[in-house]
Amino acid sequence: MTAQVPDLIRSGMPAACAGRFVLDGGAWRDMVENLRHSTLPLLGLWSDGVQIHALFMEGTCPLLASVAVMDGRYLALSPVRAGAAAYERITQDLWGIEGMGATDSAPWLDQGRWPVTWPLHDRPPPAPAPPEGVEFTDDAAMVQAGGTVVGYGPAEGDFHSPFHLRLGLPGERIMQVRTRMGYAHRGLCARMRGATVAQAARLVARIDATATVAHQVAFARALGAAGEQAGADMDDAAMFVGELERIAIHLDTLATAADLLADGRFAILAATLLERVRQACRDGCGSRLLFDVLPPAGDTGRAVSIPMEILTELRTGCATLRRLFWRPRGMAMQARGRGILSADAARRWGIAGCVGRASGAEGDLRAYVSRSAGHEGMGGDVADRLAMRLQEVETAVGILSTFDGAAVSVPAGHGAHGSGEGVGCVEGPTGPVWHWVRVEHGRVAAWWCGDASLLLFQALPGILSGAVYEDVPLILTSLGLSAAGADL
Repeated sequence: MTAQVPDLIRSGMPAACAGRFVLDGGAWRDMVENLRHSTLPLLGLWSDGVQIHALFMEGTCPLLASVAVMDGRYLALSPVRAGAAAYERITQDLWGIEGMGATDSAPWLDQGRWPVTWPLHDRPPPAPAPPEGVEFTDDAAMVQAGGTVVGYGPAEGDFHSPFHLRLGLPGERIMQVRTRMGYAHRGLCARMRGATVAQAARLVARIDATATVAHQVAFARALGAAGEQAGADMDDAAMFVGELERIAIHLDTLATAADLLADGRFAILAATLLERVRQACRDGCGSRLLFDVLPPAGDTGRAVSIPMEILTELRTGCATLRRLFWRPRGMAMQARGRGILSADAARRWGIAGCVGRASGAEGDLRAYVSRSAGHEGMGGDVADRLAMRLQEVETAVGILSTFDGAAVSVPAGHGAHGSGEGVGCVEGPTGPVWHWVRVEHGRVAAWWCGDASLLLFQALPGILSGAVYEDVPLILTSLGLSAAGADL
């Protein structure tokens, strides 16, 4: 009889972090094997140099399994959880820790130009001579089909996010997709080690400008779980600025998509509403992009607000955007059938958030948002993703309107300097954002961050397969990809 994976994990030794259990090699092997017959979602995989940690979600609660690294190796999870592949490749790049049986061992971050190999290793060896160029291997079907190979990324002369796609087009439609990541890597894991809690929080707030509040909240909650109290008494403030960020990012995405679809009326209105929100963030929160608005990065207590007249303008504007979106020959009709991510594919890769919900996969970490069960009408194409973003803007405006005077107090940080370990999460504009932190005497000893974009990048080959090249910018925009969030 197959054992339940959560029970296997909880049979391990409880660790300092609530919900984390340390398994021996045999129990880890049993866990991996039983994952073949389980639907337990994997949300992250990382190392602190001594152990490998796997993060799962049991219902609405995080569950972590850890195992000691033996001779620089551990049993990989990618054969049973496809989304683990990028995490395993990143762990290999940073630590030199090998996932035995991994489905892919190619570098994710290391492009061969670092001064050392495995920079987080205790004794990183010197790096070999850098390669002369990037080599890609085409599969047999692509070689046989022939045709054209097209690049997509900053090197092609446009203002794209820093990642490279190699697209094989034997005919009119994309047959093969190869990704090249690592251009946005900033060595944040190394920079976080030894930082004070306040210094670390300022770094966290700058991981990704499209989810700065989400990262601030998740990090603060991890600190709160670790006993640092940084995440206490800020639920209202986190909700307020989190929904404000969601409105801004979704409007930005919708405006960009409308521009790509040549819907001038929609694009102008969405961009106008976005600018009004950005100005309100500057005036009421002190930052257009909402940097350092929550403790411990913004350690001083303050009040944040948004004028009620702007919320009224947003409600009216959203109603107009909805009419424009669904009108005949509008954006919904133009985007239908493009860039499909099926519900099965979303579950396979562990994709949640608004992108997952647009595919019909359930899940929203915001406990204060009520929604009906299931999303039967969602087929996972660009139109569904844009419609989901528009719906979430309307929901967020409604949430902000419930605050008295559309203002909330942000508590001051406690300035604690203790020790502990914790994990925190929040639903960001694109999907879940996770932070795990270990603090020793007020300084960060180990840290990990999980961003929704890492899973989305892994799913890109399937999403882009069959698309025409001209649709690539629109599909990528609808996904809300962030190379900064994926590469750290």
